[in-house]
Amino acid sequence: MDRALICFTRAPLPGRTKTRLQPVLSGAACAALHTAFLLDIAQVCRQVAAALYVAYAPEGGQGRLPELFPSARELFPQEGEDLGARMAAAMGRVLALGYSPCVLIGSDLPLLTPAHLEGAFRALEGADATLGPTADGGYYLVGLREPCPPLFAGKRYGCGDVYGDAVAALQAAGVSFAPAPACPDVDTPEDLAAMRGALAGSRSHTARCLERIFSTGGGL
Repeated sequence: MDRALICFTRAPLPGRTKTRLQPVLSGAACAALHTAFLLDIAQVCRQVAAALYVAYAPEGGQGRLPELFPSARELFPQEGEDLGARMAAAMGRVLALGYSPCVLIGSDLPLLTPAHLEGAFRALEGADATLGPTADGGYYLVGLREPCPPLFAGKRYGCGDVYGDAVAALQAAGVSFAPAPACPDVDTPEDLAAMRGALAGSRSHTARCLERIFSTGGGL
């Protein structure tokens, strides 16, 4: 069957996105930085043989997302009461179209490469589920061959060992698992500082956006 990718995101609107960075960035700068993240992610996704979908948070609508993801097969609103339910619904929707496997990624991943995604798809050649860990104990990527409600039900996000809890849920449900490559994400000012160092010398959309932002003292 064909492979699918889902980018799980908000529209990059001032005051609605990357608000945890606002101690060091203005609302407009946060939106501009998120836009750069998405442009880089879209470029990475175009280098991977998989159908691309975008699941967006409905608050604020699509914004510029159709422009940022011109190769997406469809953009659709996230549905569900919490983050786990929304991820489960997005993956269930795309898997129901006949794709398998399906990989869902977040949108704050300026260091994402095609190798991260291909590594996830390789993991799914021998397992029914994969997760890509982040340094803070979470995960930036989840991949499935078929829907897996136990992976998402009753989970808390943004605290504790989210990755470890998810792996334990898969093991308890008897779902075969293989890890995907790790990748850093950007949630906090500390993450932002580390990312600036990692992108030194890069000409990515994110690197160029950061040059503009910090040349104006964190605003735009």
